[in-house]
Amino acid sequence: MRRSTVKHRIPESREVVIPCVVRNDAFALNEANHLISDHVTYKRMIQQVAILGCGLIGSSWATFFASQGLRTLVYDIDPDVQRRGVETVGRQLDAMARHGLMTDDNVSLARTNVVPVTSLADLLERSDYVQESVLEDYDVKADVYRRMEPHLSVKAIIASSSSGLLMSRMQRALDHPERALIAHPFNPPHLIPLVELVPGDGTSDATVESIREFFVRLGKRPVVLKKEVPGHIANRLAAAVWREALALLDDDVASLSDIDAALCNGPGLRWALMGQHLIYDLGGGPGGYERFINTIGGSFSSYWRDMDAWSEIPESAKAKAIAGIAEPLQRRSRDEWIAWRDEKLMGLLRLLNADDAVDESEATA
Repeated sequence: MRRSTVKHRIPESREVVIPCVVRNDAFALNEANHLISDHVTYKRMIQQVAILGCGLIGSSWATFFASQGLRTLVYDIDPDVQRRGVETVGRQLDAMARHGLMTDDNVSLARTNVVPVTSLADLLERSDYVQESVLEDYDVKADVYRRMEPHLSVKAIIASSSSGLLMSRMQRALDHPERALIAHPFNPPHLIPLVELVPGDGTSDATVESIREFFVRLGKRPVVLKKEVPGHIANRLAAAVWREALALLDDDVASLSDIDAALCNGPGLRWALMGQHLIYDLGGGPGGYERFINTIGGSFSSYWRDMDAWSEIPESAKAKAIAGIAEPLQRRSRDEWIAWRDEKLMGLLRLLNADDAVDESEATA
C-alpha cells in the first residue's frame, strides 16, 4: 500500500497523522473517514511511545513512530549516543520526504514528535508503550526491566527489539510479566514492514493482540510466533542462508561478491514479493506445492546432503569473509552503501505499495 497522510482534528485528542492507502486525494479522504472512528479509540490507548536505547535500531524505531504521528520520547544512558540518534532521526525523515514517502509538512510535524529526555523516569512516566533496544544480554535487560517498571503505568506495554533472546526469561524480572513481549524489527525498522511478535510464558493474549493491531494500523506487517525459538523466524531463515553463503566462500566455490550477486539478482528479487512456500507452489505448475514437493523437491535431498551443518563459523570462513568484503567496500563506503540501500528500499516500497493500492481499489470497485 502506497502511504500518504491526511490530517484530521480528532475530538478529545491531539491532531495526528493517519496513514492511508491512496491513489488520489479523494481516495485518501474516504479511507481516512472509514478509519477515523476506530482510530480515535486506538490513539487513546497508545499516544506516547518511549524509545529506550538510541543506537542503530532504536533511532530507526523513533523515526518510524514519529512519522506515524506518535509523540516519541527518546533516551539513552550515553548522551552522545542519544544525540547522534536524534540526528539520525532527522536525516531519515528528510530522506523519506525526498523519496516521496512523506511530505515536507509531515516531516516538520514528525520532528516535533521526537522528544529527547534526560532520565529514565522522564522517559517512562507518561508513556503507553516502551520499545526497548538495549544491549542483547539477559543480565543487562533484566537490570533495565527492574529499574523501569516502577516508573510505568500498570497498562503500559514493554516491547523488546531483541533479535534472538527469549521473553520468558527476560520477563522474570518484572512484577507484571503479562505486559511484556518481543517486537523484533528488521533493519531499518522505519522502512522494513516486518515486526515479529513473540510472547513469553507470562505474556497475556490481550497484550499480543493489542500490539498486533497497533502495528497493523501503523502499516507494519506483524507476524505472531506460536512458540519461542532462538532467532524467531526471519533471523533463523537468514542464518540458514548465511551459513551456506559462508560455506560456499570457504569451499572456494565462488567469490564473496558473486555469492552475494547470486542472492540479490536471483531469489532475493522474488523474496521481496512472496515467501519460499508460495514461490515453490507456483514452481509446481498446475499441481502446485504437492507436485513440487513430490517431484522437484526430491533433487533438494542431494543439495542438503552436500551442505555443511556446522554451528560455529570456521576460522577459515571468517578470514575469507573479512577479506572478501573489501571488494564491495572499495566501490562504496559503508555509509554510502547504507544510503544506497535505503534509497532502493524506498523505491521498492513505493512500487509495492502502489500495486497494493490498485489491488484494493479494484476489489472495492
